[in-house]
Amino acid sequence: MELDSLYISIRIEKSRLNEFFASKPISPNKDWSQWWESRQMYSKTTLEIIPSYSQARIREVFDNLLKDRFYGAKEYYDEEKQHWTFAVLNFSENYLEILPMLALLKQLEGFVLEGYALIFDWMWGGDTVMAYVDFTAGSALLETVTESYAVELKRFEEANQGLQSLAEELGAG
Repeated sequence: MELDSLYISIRIEKSRLNEFFASKPISPNKDWSQWWESRQMYSKTTLEIIPSYSQARIREVFDNLLKDRFYGAKEYYDEEKQHWTFAVLNFSENYLEILPMLALLKQLEGFVLEGYALIFDWMWGGDTVMAYVDFTAGSALLETVTESYAVELKRFEEANQGLQSLAEELGAG
């Protein structure tokens, strides 16, 4: 089982982050077919419904990841820079598992000032990107990026460094 890692790095006002956390996870009603078609996977099915988490509040989703030591998750909010970072070493091994998280990330649209989220095979030293969300100008764009070289270098290096620091802190690095 080779789990991909999740790294979220966004600039967001604390009050807006708390508003987001207080929201209920919902399934987006937008067409993700272009992104879905860009994914390489075995036995690909048609993406008809994008599942959402069943928790009452988004905060519970992140808390569950933080509580379960298996995931190796950590978050940090920098008050001065209005910057939230959330990292998970062992996040997911397949696309169907990450869809609810991508739906949550799309819910950040309009809350975030700027930033990104990346799900990739950090732990295994590969260059495959499962998902890359770019938060720019009030939108959350799910990019069709499949390889790490297509992610802005500064962002990719930040994600690598953040996950490495987390792994060392947890004794997994």
